[in-house]
Order: sequence, then structure tokens, then C-alpha cells
Amino acid sequence: MSAQVKHQQYPEKLHAYSTVTVLVLANIMSFIDRQIPSMLVGPIKEDFNISDSEVAILIGFAFSATYAIMALPVGYAADRLQRKLVLGWGICLWSFMTMAAVFATSYNKLLGARMGVAMGETVIAPISVSLVSDSFPENQRGLAMGIVTAGVYVGIGISLVGGGFLIDYLTSLGGLNVPLIGHVKPWQGAFLIAGLPGLFITMAAFLLREPIRQQAPDASTKRAIGKDLAAHIKRHKVTLFLLLSGLMFQAIIFYSFSAWAPTMMVRTYDLTLSEAGATLGLITITASILGTIFAGAASDKLTAKGYRDGPVRAAIVACLMALPAIGLAPLMESITLSWILLAIYLFFISSYSTLGLLAVASVSGSSVKGQMTAFFALLMMISGMLGPQITAGFTDFVFVDESRLNWSVAITGVLTLPVAILFFLLSLPHIRKSVDQLDSNTL
Repeated sequence: MSAQVKHQQYPEKLHAYSTVTVLVLANIMSFIDRQIPSMLVGPIKEDFNISDSEVAILIGFAFSATYAIMALPVGYAADRLQRKLVLGWGICLWSFMTMAAVFATSYNKLLGARMGVAMGETVIAPISVSLVSDSFPENQRGLAMGIVTAGVYVGIGISLVGGGFLIDYLTSLGGLNVPLIGHVKPWQGAFLIAGLPGLFITMAAFLLREPIRQQAPDASTKRAIGKDLAAHIKRHKVTLFLLLSGLMFQAIIFYSFSAWAPTMMVRTYDLTLSEAGATLGLITITASILGTIFAGAASDKLTAKGYRDGPVRAAIVACLMALPAIGLAPLMESITLSWILLAIYLFFISSYSTLGLLAVASVSGSSVKGQMTAFFALLMMISGMLGPQITAGFTDFVFVDESRLNWSVAITGVLTLPVAILFFLLSLPHIRKSVDQLDSNTL
């Protein structure tokens, strides 16, 4: 009985929200470091003489493939090790590897540095879900997770707003003279500046108070990596197939737009990079933060009303609203109308990360929550590989015209979001069944 009571103990609000604060900061830096290459497409292409498809490998495939390889080991670590240490060392790694771009004198070296960033950033999703789940009761997790994932869009927004101005400023200086390193090019200096703050967040992560695991794995469950996960997936295979398929198709346009939006606005509306980045960044920060927090709160409300599939219901509505916006926004002759539609799209598509994490957590037992979240992240990274590559494929091989990138983005969204909606609709009864089964197993 005492063990049962112990498992229902949650940390004081101060400690719980201290954890949320550090996770928000980690997400901000993670997505600054992840997004900054999209602001540097022009100078990187010029320096290395590469195509859009090669850029897509750099900002999509290489990052995502590395992330996918590391996802399950890191998820296992999240279920078994002290989470603040896993988080801290992950932040430290990706920050150093972001700064390592100053040594990238070739395309392959920059590719290697970006793969190192991906290795470190693998910690974010499983650690965030595990810590939030053990810090808040079920009907409060949606809002908490919404706040945490809002950091994603703050990071994207900062990289968009600041990245353009930063590269313009560094270009005006002709680069940077860095002690012990020497002269670095403007785009390399941007990577150096982007990675530096993460080292301070590393220290904050190490100082976190570890919450009690609501269902700590005992000796009998400490099996080889992936075995618990494999058993869980087999038990809930239909639920997970439908849910994760929907999330993967939703993620394709999410990652495609994130990768190509600045370049698309430059090519379509003849903007400078700093002009495109500033407006995109401000829209991303405002619309996406509001959207992700609203989505988390909506999921909490649906859960409180007894809907066991609340996160997926909210995701269906979000996809339905995002679909016409992304289909039309890139094709508008009026840039003002395009910005308005993009704001609508970002408000609703931003729910992807919050609702996806909540949905996956709802159909995952505590002993595999970190691994299941990592598996989710792995599959999303596959979408992260596919999204930018699919869009670049339309541009390079269908239109054979860089100026038609806007059509490529619109087509990618119109093709993928309806499929996501269909999978989500099919998953609803199976999710309810899986949640009920998991609840009965813990009684």
C-alpha cells in the first residue's frame, strides 16, 4: 500500500515548474541549433557548390538518420538512468557540435558536425516526457507539455529572427576572428554563436531535482535494451501503427516547412534573408506558442471530460484547420495574405509535438515510456528525413526550377495532411482500448 502511495507523489509546484523551465530552455536551444542551417542555405550552397537536394541531406537526412540510430539507446537510458544527467550531457554534446561548424572546411565535415548535433538532441523528447509525466498528475500534463514544447517554437522563431540579422552583420564584418581558432566565415560564426548558450543550460540541467518515478522499473524489468519496448509494441500493435502513421504524415509537412520556409519566402517574394527570417520568426513565436499551449490545454479539458483519446481528437481538428492554410499560403500573390495564412497554419501545426507526445505517452506503460517516446521520435525523424527531401525532389526533378519551391511546399502539405487525418480517425477506438488495458494492468 505504501508503495502505491509513493507512486502517486508528485514534486512541489516549485520543483515541478523548475523542471519545466529547464526543459523549455533546452528546447529553445535545441531548435535554435537545429534550425539555424535553414537560415544559412545561401552561403553554404555558395561555399560548397551544392544543390537543394544536397542541402536537404544536410538539414534533413543526415540529422534525422543519426537521431534515429540513437533514439532507442537514449530512450532506454531515460527509463533506467538519472534523467537530469542524461539531459545535461546531451545538451553539452549538441552545443559543442553546433560550434564545431567553425572547423567545417568541406561539405562532409559540416555533415559530420550536424550528425553530432543530432546525437545530443536525441535526449530531449524521452527525457521531457518522462520528467513531465513524473512531475504532474494526468489532467495537468497537457498544459505542462504544451509549455515545454512551446520552447521548440521560441527556438525556431529566434533562429529565424536572429539568424538573418546575425548572418548579415557577420557578413558586413567579413567573418569573425576567434581566439585559438583564427578567422572564420560569417556562416561559421553564426554556428559558433548559436551553440554557446547551451553550455549554460547544461549546468542548469545538472542542478535539477529528480522526481520520483511513478512506476520505477524493478530488477525483473531490466532486460536488454528494446525487449520491453518490443513486447509493448506487439501488445498494442494496431493502436501504435495507426497513431504513429498519422503522426509521421503530419510530421512530413512540419519538417518540410521548417526546413524550407525562409528560402521559399526569399525565392517567392524577392525578400532578403533577414526580412524573411524576421517576419517568419515573429509569426512562429506568436502563433506557434499560442497554438501549442492551446493544444495542451484542449487535451487536458478533453481528458478531464473522460475522453481517453483526447490528444488525438485535438490533433484531427488541428490537421483539418492547417490543411487549407498550407495549401494556399505559398501560392498567394499578396505577401500579406500569405503571412496571414502561414500564421493560421503555424497555430495549428504547432500542436503536432505537444499532442503527439501526449498521445504516445497515454498508450505507454511507465516502464517503457522513455523508450516509447524515443521510438516516436525515431519515426518522426524518419519523417524529418522525408519531408525536406520530398519537397526538394519536387523542386529539382518535377519543376526543375528553384523558383517553384513554393509549389513544392504546398503540394507536400496537401498530399500528407489528409493521410494523417485518416490514420488519426482510424486510431480512435484502438487508443481507447489500449488506455483502458494499461489502466487495468496498473490496478
